[in-house]
Parts: sequence; structure tokens; C-alpha cells
Amino acid sequence: MITEITVPTDPEWPARVRALAHHIVSNYESCTQSIVAAFMEEFGMEDPLVLRAAGAVHGGIVSSLTCGIVSGGMMVLGLLMGRENIEEGMDGIFPVVVPGQDLVARLKKRLGSTSCQEISGVDFTDLEAAMKFISSGENAQCFDHVAAGAEEIARFLQELSQKGELFRTGGETTTQKVGIA
Repeated sequence: MITEITVPTDPEWPARVRALAHHIVSNYESCTQSIVAAFMEEFGMEDPLVLRAAGAVHGGIVSSLTCGIVSGGMMVLGLLMGRENIEEGMDGIFPVVVPGQDLVARLKKRLGSTSCQEISGVDFTDLEAAMKFISSGENAQCFDHVAAGAEEIARFLQELSQKGELFRTGGETTTQKVGIA
């Protein structure tokens, strides 16, 4: 079990995460899982249940709603700042609220929207349209969006870490900072 995750300070790290996310999504699909998998690999994490949970969120929650890049970014932020025990209540949730809002705003600016349908131009509830999008290769545009989103998330995490704002509650202990390297 990993108790501390380190966010690299290396200025090249966002580009590495970008390339890794692009590789994963272009080979295996799923925008959300690709974002989460890239960061998990970078953080040295292996948890198939986290990837499984991310699997139901691709394609805009499989309904062309919230972009899977945004969902994946929030999952990554949750891995770093989310509460570990439900019993922590709202005190365990508060640390992720403002950074989460900031991350969503940044991704919206970078991607042009937080809507999967607006970004991709596809209504994934129409399975025929979805299959046409994939079989025609038009989905490759999403691969580039996933890469850009991963890079933006990595930059955001580095900025939070450098400002000392990347922390999580620790149950009955005081706040714990997430490591930086």
C-alpha cells in the first residue's frame, strides 16, 4: 500500500505524462482510464480496482456528458487529496474542493469545454454514431485531447505541490503534505 505519492518537480514531467497518456489511449482507448493509468504508472501505483472504477467513466460517463479527461483528472486529484475514510465527513472533502474547481476550469480552458459531446462532436448514447466515430478513425482527435489534458493535469499538480497546497487530511492527524521530488 502506498502511503505517500511524490509529484516530480522536473519541468519535463508534464511532457512525459502527456506522451504516456497518448500512448495508452491510442493503444487501449478510454480517455478516463488512460489519464488515471498514466498517473498511476508515474506514481508507482498498481490497483486494478482504481482502473476498473475509471472504466465506467469514459465517453463522458458513457453518455457524452462530462469529458473523461476531466473525470480522470478529478480521480487523480482524489488519489492525492481525497479522503481515505468516509468517516472523515466534510472535513475530509474540503481539501479537494477548491483545487478541483480550479482543475476543471483549467481543463475547460485547455479543451474548450468539459462536455464530451462538445469536444468530440459525438453523442455516445447513439451507438451507431459512436461506432462510426471509432471505426472511421475520427477518435484519434480524442487521443490528442487526452494527451493535452494529462499534460495540463501534471502541470497543475506541480504548481499545487510547489505552493504547498497539495495535501490531504489524515483522519485524526493533521494535514499531510504529498511528497515532491
